[in-house]
Parts: sequence; structure tokens; C-alpha cells
Amino acid sequence: MSLRGTRAKGVLHWALACALLATASLFACTVDDVLDGKPCGPDGECAPGYECVQEPCGDGYLCSVCRANPQPPDDGGGEPDAGTDGGDEVGGDGDGGDGEADGSPPCDPVPPPCKLLPDCTDTPPECVDGTWVCDTGFEIAETRCDGLDNDCDGSIDEALVCTLAGDGTAGFADGEAAAARFSEPRGLCAHPSGGVVVGDRANHAIRLVAADGSTSTLAGTGEPGADEGPGDQARFHEPCGVCPALDGAVLVADSGNHRIRRIDALGEVSCLAGSGFTGFLDGPAEQARFTLPEGVAASADGRVFVADTGNDCIRLVSGGQVSTWAGQCQSPGTADGDRATAQFHGPTDLLLLEDGALLVSEQGSHRIRLVSADGELVSTLAGSGVYDDLDGPLATAAFKRPAGLLAEAGGLSYLAADYGNRIRRIDPAGDQVSTAIGSGEPGFVSGPPESARFLHPSGLARLGDGRLVIADTHNHALRVVNP
Repeated sequence: MSLRGTRAKGVLHWALACALLATASLFACTVDDVLDGKPCGPDGECAPGYECVQEPCGDGYLCSVCRANPQPPDDGGGEPDAGTDGGDEVGGDGDGGDGEADGSPPCDPVPPPCKLLPDCTDTPPECVDGTWVCDTGFEIAETRCDGLDNDCDGSIDEALVCTLAGDGTAGFADGEAAAARFSEPRGLCAHPSGGVVVGDRANHAIRLVAADGSTSTLAGTGEPGADEGPGDQARFHEPCGVCPALDGAVLVADSGNHRIRRIDALGEVSCLAGSGFTGFLDGPAEQARFTLPEGVAASADGRVFVADTGNDCIRLVSGGQVSTWAGQCQSPGTADGDRATAQFHGPTDLLLLEDGALLVSEQGSHRIRLVSADGELVSTLAGSGVYDDLDGPLATAAFKRPAGLLAEAGGLSYLAADYGNRIRRIDPAGDQVSTAIGSGEPGFVSGPPESARFLHPSGLARLGDGRLVIADTHNHALRVVNP
């Protein structure tokens, strides 16, 4: 058969195929070059001499068309690589959904969740330079303290270090959380109301902060002095440590007045021990002398232990008398041993343990010391004495002027505020000191515990709801760690 006859037969076959498919309008019935570029049939059919290939046919689309001389795909990486259904959209972002149509790197095949806030409805993320971007404010895990449920799990600001009260500006003001002002908040303790009591050192006052951050003044005028009486008339001088007494009173290590003060449940302020003169003297409570005491702890039987910081020893107030509980007063050192030969160097804060033993933080020796329940033995629990931030075994770990102490749940480990802008965890059973909270970098930054920043934190306490509160001393604020 001649070439002309063969072609005529092919055209006849093509015309017959077109007639059968005309009702579906799948492709035009034409011949020669007119067939080139027409849509393929449902199963990729083309006229004899043509091949079904995929080509771009719009921004983000691929079309299946018949070609007489199909070209190999472009190796430059700019061609789309998906879509065989004659023009269905592959991705709603104009680049196939994977970032490849415009030469940018692709995103992972499975996009992460993205939600619209605050109603938490699903919305697709956008692929930008190979990264899925959800710019609605939604977070897989919360990183911002903004009072919103950013990860849509039903909780607000969970597992973050946030600000409970104060904004980093020194001052003396009561009010709602953000309006409150402190000046070098130092010691903390729990209050029966569910809030925390604050020894506001540079404001010479004792403050009360509720669980929502609202702040009031429990006692003190803001001016230094030693006046007693109603809370709004009484004066303090650089109060530091605070602790609850069994009868609901609050005890205060009034450091600048060299006294231990008492605020009863009605807000009346009195002196528990100390003449107000600096020095060292045991004896009747009103005649005894302390030097810059910073820590105080009360037992269930009414005894009061005092970290007599300037005298480098631990004192006891009991039955109207002051005595030396452990250490050689006015003889600083780091010696362990029995109560008469042991030495302390700048004991700062106290934590009375359930078994009656006393935990002591020492800013002078950068150690955590332990006094037995009977006071007969002093030992070093943690710290090498080197001024550093070093985690590891108890004996080789290093602290920087540790201050506030707090027992963790179960009483098997303890937290210590560290001048190195961290909260350290002490685990005696595991023989380890680790960093629980804080990056170690100075600053005033909220967020996940490992990246939060402080400026010389000191006191530690828990709110009635269990949240940890940190006195961020030189940021003039109280920080809170949400569960």
C-alpha cells in the first residue's frame, strides 16, 4: 500500500475514534499538526503517531496532551512533578504545594498541623523556602507567655516560665500583677491564702502576692526603720528571709535591724529575738545579738532556726532564749564535723526537712550544707566550693552563691536558687546536681525553662496551686513556672 493510502487509512481510523468520543468532548477531531497539543483520552489515548505526555499548562498545573515529537523533561528541576488528570490543581499555593515550581526547595511531604486562633480551627500551612509556615500564631508547643492557648490543648502558657508580678522596673506599688512594683525581692514563703509572702528587701517591706499576681503590702511603710505595731505603721530594714509559723504568723529575718520579727495573723508586727545591736550574744531573746541574719525556718514544735549570716553560724530561738545551734560563730570556714568544731561561711537560707534535719545554703563557700536533726553533725551535701556553674556529682558540682531552698514533691530532691541565673536541682539519691530552670545567661526572658533568663534569682516558694515562684531579685519581679 502506498504512503498516501496508509495515511488515509490512519485518518479514517482517527475520524472513527473521534466520532465515538464526541459526546464526551475529550479532544478535537483534526489531523496533521492540528492534533499536536490536544488533550489525551481518559486512558492516555492519542492518534497514531502521537504520544501522551505531561506538560505545564498554568501556574501550578500539569496537563496530559498528545505530541507528535515529545520532548524529554527539563532536567533543570523547574518542572512540576505531579498531576496526571488533565489540569487538576496539585497545590493551592501556586507551586505544587511543595515549593518546587519556582525552583525553591520542597517541604516535607506531610505538613504539620496549623490552626486559626483563638477558635483553633484547622487551616493549611504555607510552604516557604522548604519550610512549612503557620503564621496564625499557632504553636506545636507553647513558647510565649501571652495568656492564650497557642497550642490548642486546652491549657494556657503551660510548661513556661512567665512573670507573676512586676515588670522588671524597681519601685514600690501595690495592684494588679503588671502594675505591682518591687525592689530587690529576696525571700519567699507560702501563705495560708494560697499566695506567697515576699521579703521586699530594698523596699523595707513585706509583701503578699496572690496566685493571680495581684500584690498588697502585708507590713512596712517603704521606709527603713524598726517601729513595731500595726502593719501599715511598722518598719523594717532590708528584710530578707521569711517563713510561716505554725500559728499562721510570718517570721522575718530583718537583716538590717539584726532582728527576727513576727507578723501575726492580724498584721501586728513585734520582735521575736534580737536587741537590734549588731554582734554575737546568746541569752534572753530581747538581749541576744545577731549580725545581718538572712534566713529563718520554723519547726512544728515552735523552735525557730536562724541563718546568722554575718556571724557565720546557725542560731536557735526557743523558749525565749537564743543559743548557737551549729558552727563556730564569728569564725568563718568550711569544716564539717560536730556542732562545736564545724564552720560555716555566710549561711544564707534554711530549709527544714521532714526528718528534722536542716539544709543550709552558703553564699560565702558556694556549698549546700546539712545539719543533722539533733544538731550534732554538720556535713556538706553538695558543692566543691568553687564559684562556678558546674553540674555533675554532688562532690564536684559547683554553685555561685546559692540562696533560696525548696523541697520538691516527695522530698527526695531540692531546688536551690543560684546567683548564676539558674535554679539548680540537688538529687542526693542520684548523687547529681543539675540545672532545672534557666539558661544561665542574665536577662529578663520568659519561655521554656531551659531558655528562660533571670538576673540573680534568690527566693523560692510554691503557690497554693503548686506552681513554683522565683524571686528574680535584680529584675525586681516574681517569676512563675507553670506545670
